Amino acid sequence: MSYSYRQNGAELDDPLFIEEFKKALKLGKVARAVDLEEVRQHVKYPEYLSPFKLEDEGKYNAFANPDGAKNDKGHLGDPSFKNLFYNKDAKTFDLSPNFGTEIDGIQLSKLDDAGKNDLALYLATRGLAVFHDQDFRDKGPEFAREFGRYFGPLHIHPVAYSIDGYPELLVTFRKEGGPERYEGEFASRTTSVGWHSDISFEEYPSSFSFFVALEAPESGGDTVYADTREAYRRLSPEFQKLLEGLTAIHTNYYQNKFSALTGGVARVKKDYFTEHPLVRTHPVTGEKSLFFSKGFVKSIKGLKGPESSAILNFLDAHINSTDFQVRAQHRGTSGATVIAWDNRIVLHTAIADFLRHKTGHRHHFRITVLGEKPYLDRETKEEKENGQNGQNGHENGHSNGHANGHANGHANGHANGHANGHANGSSNGN
Repeated sequence: MSYSYRQNGAELDDPLFIEEFKKALKLGKVARAVDLEEVRQHVKYPEYLSPFKLEDEGKYNAFANPDGAKNDKGHLGDPSFKNLFYNKDAKTFDLSPNFGTEIDGIQLSKLDDAGKNDLALYLATRGLAVFHDQDFRDKGPEFAREFGRYFGPLHIHPVAYSIDGYPELLVTFRKEGGPERYEGEFASRTTSVGWHSDISFEEYPSSFSFFVALEAPESGGDTVYADTREAYRRLSPEFQKLLEGLTAIHTNYYQNKFSALTGGVARVKKDYFTEHPLVRTHPVTGEKSLFFSKGFVKSIKGLKGPESSAILNFLDAHINSTDFQVRAQHRGTSGATVIAWDNRIVLHTAIADFLRHKTGHRHHFRITVLGEKPYLDRETKEEKENGQNGQNGHENGHSNGHANGHANGHANGHANGHANGHANGSSNGN
């Protein structure tokens, strides 16, 4: 008998947990239990931290990007990435051979349109890129919003912190402090890990995310990433086929419940229960990847509880393999780090490994670009190029005539976040 699968945040269904949680909230032991008006007086970038406004409740509607697949800027990127690496003295360090790269000597704020196109293709290829010594945070919220809009429509998170006048910029914040934070974080759990793909509960989840460090601990508080392409490749062909026939149900139900308990304002007042394929195709590269994250996946459509749990528990354990993970370091406030990634092939989680030490604030903002509606093309781009089945007219592929692909003749394209699926620290999931 397998253990029942539990989505992150499911403890919020337990009335005893809720009782203890409310006590911890009153004592200020929950990460989100802060007075933002007071805290703003002591942060380095107060313009990037705003309290909730009651008038924002229910202000925004659901977000869509029906032409997301064909309009992905990665289609316009140069495979040599010459426009991204405009500085010939730029240096790269691969975090692993196949996944993730640190890039030094490139200022994101100086990229022209061709450079941004290359960046989109680079993220579709490498999964994520880490840029240090950036002036991005000093350019202001307007610059950040316009930078993100180049890549597509921006998401407004239903319940996360944001910036006054710039609801598209999601803010994560954990107050400065010492070892007292440790007790609150781990009072009812043994890990802070919460794997997720940003806003997978949306009909059109995120393509790219840009995570900008404003303040960060000198050591720790990093973000770990997992390559869901490699996670898919490691599976046997028969199990791959099994998963390709399954649909997962993604929900922000627990995220909304946590927000309500902590006094948040829901800009979009809706619990989503959205269906997405468990295996998806990238519209630019044609690669397949697992589209599973414990932060938002509730169950598998059409399966009985024990059947769904058996598969989802396996995938949860599988994703936790260090074989296809990398750690992106923020390098403290002076690191001025920006991390960019492609949510279609990447999962991530924040790491709360600094809470037994005295540190400053952990303060970031995130730009979340809407992508296509996830789809599965059962044949990869490589298979088509090898002539195994190159005919046009696939319902969801990426050659001509596709209903949901990215070349000519599309009938439809396809198109944040979360603050975190955990009960505690839900605004700190990156």
